Amino acid sequence: MDTTRPVRRSPLSWVLLITSAAAAFAAEPDAEPGASEGAPQDKPGEHRVPDIVITAKKPPVEQGERPIFIALPPRDLGLRPLTESPGLDTATSPVGENEIEWLEAYSILDAMKYVPGAWTETRGRKVKQFFSVRGQTYPYPEFLVDGAYFREFHETSYFLPARSLERIEVLRSSAVLLHGPGGMNGMINLVPKRYTEPETTVTQIYGSDNLSRTEVTYGEGNDRMSVGLGAGFRHTDGNKEMNAEENITNVYANVQYRPSDVLTLSMTHMAFFGKREMEMGQGGINPQFLTRRDVVDPMRTYVFVGKAHYHPSERASTEVTGNYGIRRFFGHRPDLLGWLEEDYEYGARVVQTLKPCDANTLRFGTTFNRWRTPTGKRFYVGNPGDIETYTAFIVDEHAFDGLLVNTGYRMTWEKINRFGGFSVEGSAAGGLGAVRIEDDWSEPLGTYTLGASHPLDKEWSLHGNFACGQIASQPGLFTVDLQRPDAETRFKYDVGVKRTWEKFGEAMVTLFYVDQQNAPLAMSQRVRVNGEWRAVFESGDRQSGGVELDLRSKRFDCGTQFFTNATLMTAREQQAGEWHQDQEVPNLVVGAGVSQMLGDSWEFSVFAKRVGDYENERFLVNNAPPAPLGDFTEVSTKITHYFGDRKQHRAFLLVENIGGQHYSTVHGYPNPGVQYQGGVSLAW
Repeated sequence: MDTTRPVRRSPLSWVLLITSAAAAFAAEPDAEPGASEGAPQDKPGEHRVPDIVITAKKPPVEQGERPIFIALPPRDLGLRPLTESPGLDTATSPVGENEIEWLEAYSILDAMKYVPGAWTETRGRKVKQFFSVRGQTYPYPEFLVDGAYFREFHETSYFLPARSLERIEVLRSSAVLLHGPGGMNGMINLVPKRYTEPETTVTQIYGSDNLSRTEVTYGEGNDRMSVGLGAGFRHTDGNKEMNAEENITNVYANVQYRPSDVLTLSMTHMAFFGKREMEMGQGGINPQFLTRRDVVDPMRTYVFVGKAHYHPSERASTEVTGNYGIRRFFGHRPDLLGWLEEDYEYGARVVQTLKPCDANTLRFGTTFNRWRTPTGKRFYVGNPGDIETYTAFIVDEHAFDGLLVNTGYRMTWEKINRFGGFSVEGSAAGGLGAVRIEDDWSEPLGTYTLGASHPLDKEWSLHGNFACGQIASQPGLFTVDLQRPDAETRFKYDVGVKRTWEKFGEAMVTLFYVDQQNAPLAMSQRVRVNGEWRAVFESGDRQSGGVELDLRSKRFDCGTQFFTNATLMTAREQQAGEWHQDQEVPNLVVGAGVSQMLGDSWEFSVFAKRVGDYENERFLVNNAPPAPLGDFTEVSTKITHYFGDRKQHRAFLLVENIGGQHYSTVHGYPNPGVQYQGGVSLAW
């Protein structure tokens, strides 16, 4: 009898059994339900006790008339059990609904444009945009919806609207433990909006390239229930000569229901469907991308998340999350038979929180995800895939006198039921490919974290976090011997200082460093696999690090509010015993913006984005040397007029890239130049 699989799956059963056993402890009402950590909060900053509502003062960045920014939510591990180490607070960026509106952001990626270290690579291929922070790529940051982890989200993030979200939490560090099975290159959590009163918005926007965007949202709620609905349509011709038209319809629904004081149920559904032409490339890139008129029509994506949060007392809570997603893209190309790219995934997470004493909180749980593609997709169409991922974790947090310490451990198992190949589209070396993998269990991989925060006084605090662990190489990578590279070992460090004060807002400085040992690094050498040339990998060391500065002000009495951030970073790799700089990562990313209220009816805003130079070979012809990219400064401006009896309606004009600077973040797909948008948003 094969005893290997039951042993490797044992943490899943172990955690579930302990979770069930904890029910007796959780049921002991150490405090009245109305006074529990899970009791409802009418508004941010309010804490409910029986018959009394005590309103805390808002964080500085949320103060003033029409504030734009939000601070991190209060640290409540019972209410938000996926909260990461306090040592990562300076490496976490919240983007709230007011900031999303201020930026006139359509998609999730648009809303994160000015996050510290944010770098978006835009091109016309199957994945239209890649988003990363701190220069962390391949793999790129992963996504969660209301705490539910999705393995495949990169084709979804640039078409899902951001207006229905309460906030986007961007965890920039690669040291996160609870949000995903890997947490290698940052995580992004999309938090649905909760309504406490009726609210309706209708927005209509027109712009360059025949852009037309319509959005309608409706929500209402009370102490027991919140219902949010949304729908939208976006059309753009893009560059007509380059095959870039898009027609996308979005729908959204979120229901949060509290049948009792100790139980909250929620459901979130997001979907989009429509047509997208994949823009043709320009310039001296591989000829196949200059004339390929690919169209995806129809394209359909559905995402569903259900969650139950049981919080019977101050001492315990249990959260169970389930999720499902499916994507079906029908591709067409002239003089070629159409093709279908389909994949789906489902998963679950259980987190048990126990508080044995006022100073200590223990969390443990498990996560499961299964991703399948019967048709293969993107760069491995025709090669089915089926991957299961299991994790078990335990985290303990203790408050000493003036010091909050957090330590945790996560074990990850991955089973590849089937994986037929992988490639990076546009690679000058012809892509990355692999022989078929079937019924393969990876070795268990562990990650350990230790973090802490220490307040120096009412304004200043120190934050630090250390993580180390093993990370499996991606399925599809292989060495000269056609073997999957061994797991790498990573050491990750984050050290930050934060100041929050009433007269200004908040300021943070964070140092980060990642040491990768035995990492799979791409070689220039190629081998022939199944008649095709493929790039191969070798194990080597990689080191990257940098410093982040992040300032966000309050809304001053003069009507001004602003932000500025800068990320300086560097990376180097060791191959064949020699170290060399990684030129594929920009060494500088800067973001800034200012809002000036002119009375109570007018607002003038300016935004700026600077990305340093970098280079790579992607999409170039074979054997071409790396070509330069980036090295641009983009400035945009917006004027807004507020009207209505409560100044709740607005009309705006936005001019992006007002200098008309020409640049590319990916070879062959230049920036379109100056872009105009104007629109009206009505709210009731």
